[in-house]
Amino acid sequence: MTFQDFHFKDYINLGLEDLGFTSPTEIQELIIPKVLNKQNIIGKSATGTGKTHAFILPLLQMLDDSLQEVQVVIISPTRELALQLNMEFSRFVKFNDDLDVRLYVGGTDRDDEIARLRKKQPQIVIGTIGKIKDLAIDTNVLKIHTAKTVVIDEADMVFAENDLIEIDQVFSRFQDNFQLLTFSATIPNSIIHFLNNYHKEFTVCDITNNKISKDTITHIFIPTKYKNKNELLLQLLQIFTPFLAIIFANTKTKVDEIANFLASNGIELVKLTGDLQSRERKQVLKRIKTGQVQYVVASDIAARGLDIEGVSHIINYELPQDIEYYIHRTGRTARYNYDGYAISFYDYEDDEYINKLEEKGLNCQYRILKDQELIPTKERNYQKKLSKVQEMEMQLHQKYPVPKKVKPGYKKKRKEMINKELRKLKRQRIEDIYRKRSRKN
Repeated sequence: MTFQDFHFKDYINLGLEDLGFTSPTEIQELIIPKVLNKQNIIGKSATGTGKTHAFILPLLQMLDDSLQEVQVVIISPTRELALQLNMEFSRFVKFNDDLDVRLYVGGTDRDDEIARLRKKQPQIVIGTIGKIKDLAIDTNVLKIHTAKTVVIDEADMVFAENDLIEIDQVFSRFQDNFQLLTFSATIPNSIIHFLNNYHKEFTVCDITNNKISKDTITHIFIPTKYKNKNELLLQLLQIFTPFLAIIFANTKTKVDEIANFLASNGIELVKLTGDLQSRERKQVLKRIKTGQVQYVVASDIAARGLDIEGVSHIINYELPQDIEYYIHRTGRTARYNYDGYAISFYDYEDDEYINKLEEKGLNCQYRILKDQELIPTKERNYQKKLSKVQEMEMQLHQKYPVPKKVKPGYKKKRKEMINKELRKLKRQRIEDIYRKRSRKN
């Protein structure tokens, strides 16, 4: 099948030709006809499969170019994803002067946006839920009630618990029969229940085959116990030459620490975190996308919605708390038809986490870094080789697991508890040894 089979408008075909797209991907071939048929869609596919154009192309086809009112609203979880979506639309807009697509995210000139909306409404709205609520509900200048189609991209992040009230308020403005398209790599049942408040019938398009990751990603796990993680990371980077590697940490503080360490060892990199100003973020992304840097140290702001081409390696310096974030982080590599590597550091307390990944079907490969090579091992925690003290420490880590949500200072307190109890167990062990020796004598 080719895109010509859809009989798109001339300007859409020009955009496809300019992009070099000739044939639809699996999800595009599945979803485009259903969207054109006005069906409500829940689209589930791994990242890098082309789901963005699976809704962009039919939306443009259905759009009435002569009608100057809001016809499509696209809700994005982050400013970065919204910017990416806007850029993808611009590839087609440049071939049609009648199209009016506008982006609404934080960090822009609000007064200018309001003044422009009072003069003229856009045909396609792309924005974050907070910004759309501000313009459509709080100031009532963005007239979204005319929208015929609503798209929710990366739905599992859009429907975060603290956003539900704003989403409800925005959804209350849409007409009763609006078409709803929902896309994500993972769509929990809680989201489906929420969507059922607005539509009872959805066509589910799932091409994941219940796989949480693409087969073209190799997932490698490296133990870090009794090792300096910074030194381990440096050694790891020295044994392969990635086209582009993203190193993930869970906090901005840790991102700064890793970046400073690598920079002090002569590795050129950029940082990508949530506190970057809009201008700084654009400059960083431009450097990444133009191939000026080989290494990116990032927080989870980069795990969602950034379509960065050529990511060959993902390194989880720290495993994210939620498995969904692991999926989205590692989904940054092996885009389209390329292969990729996801390398994760882990410790004793990550055992349950890795168990869940394996239960979901992830093929985890365990390696140790030795003599500048990643050596395969069948043992995850090398229990057969552990000393008695190491066994005791592993049991204590299991005794005091790290919950999903922790209070500030909990990890430090947990470490102190484990060390205190470990010292006590060591003393008992030494006493037992001497007691046994005295009995023999």
